[in-house]
Amino acid sequence: MTQLDLPIHSSLPYRIRLPGPTAVPERVMRAASRPIVAHRGSRFLPVFKDVLDRLHPIFGRGPDGIPPFVFASTGIGGMESAVVNVVAPGERFLVCTTGQWGPVFRRLIEGVGGVVDEVVSPYGGAIYLEGVEKALTGTKYTAVFAIHSESSTGALGDLKALGAIVGKTDALLVVDTVSGLAGAEMQADAWGVDVAVTGCQKALMSPPGLAVASVSHKAWAVIDKPDRGPRGYFDYRKFRPNSEKGEPTYTAPVAMLHALHEALVMIGEEGLEACIARHLRLSTALRAGFSALGFSVFPTTTPTPTCQVFYTPEGIDAQAYIALMAERYNTDYATTRLEEHKSRMVRIGTMGCVSEGDIFTDIHLTARALVDMGGSGDVEAALKAASDAMAK
Repeated sequence: MTQLDLPIHSSLPYRIRLPGPTAVPERVMRAASRPIVAHRGSRFLPVFKDVLDRLHPIFGRGPDGIPPFVFASTGIGGMESAVVNVVAPGERFLVCTTGQWGPVFRRLIEGVGGVVDEVVSPYGGAIYLEGVEKALTGTKYTAVFAIHSESSTGALGDLKALGAIVGKTDALLVVDTVSGLAGAEMQADAWGVDVAVTGCQKALMSPPGLAVASVSHKAWAVIDKPDRGPRGYFDYRKFRPNSEKGEPTYTAPVAMLHALHEALVMIGEEGLEACIARHLRLSTALRAGFSALGFSVFPTTTPTPTCQVFYTPEGIDAQAYIALMAERYNTDYATTRLEEHKSRMVRIGTMGCVSEGDIFTDIHLTARALVDMGGSGDVEAALKAASDAMAK
């Protein structure tokens, strides 16, 4: 990794270890630097078509499914795209909240006139499946909205179980998998996920700037209604015919799509199953190592393999620890927007271009930082715990 010219006192190479954006491989960056070519010309269209073809199975869609839609946007823009294509004013929608992203769906839905009910779990907890089932029994909802990988709490949503419940009704299941796709298993067709949206800057290990949506045939029957929205740029009805031809709908962000294409080629070279297994193995190892250093794992349900959320050891202020890691060790970890947890919570990305070396370096530098802050850190025990976890 190249040393960045940052105004900090460190001779160590810069490390971005956030829950997003994440480190971008050198070959992906080189792909982004290729000459800009005509986005509807013969040099680019095969690349764009291959991007769609490679994304389709990562979502867990079958060969007869609707191809994905790729557009310039942030991850929240992807969430809004799902909302404006599914929501009609006055209809009811159910949002599953387990952290900060459920309320984002709620705000977006209410912004276009939808009526929202919410099934809320404690932060760090699982989706409240019994609550969802009870709500669906008593009320007719057009769609249920949920989070696959809740990056604010580190919890993984059980979409298979949720999909089985929603699938008993006519409601759609709409999922934010911005920090999940390509790092946590996604079987959209098998699990009944009707709309899934993601961003390219996380497990897809590309520079920020692209969002992707994948929709089912069941979802299309709702999307195609004229009363959804209001819709403009994010109108899926504009994207589908072009995606089916393997063409961009609007001016394509060529450089970002070249980067995403190269990242998808890398995922293909590793193999999707192996890629998912790597994320699970490395995230398990980081939790083991940090636990040996006195950190506690925040989620009380299955942790997501893409973002590890910890409480710092007693006496260690999270904000000071995060600042020290940046200033002395040239490593960026993330704080939280959850005010009540700011003094203790730290979030670390374990997605995309991440290796065993990253995990061991996180543990080694953190052990040093704890000592710097007047605490203690048995680095040998922590590295052994991580190594043992990787070997399982």
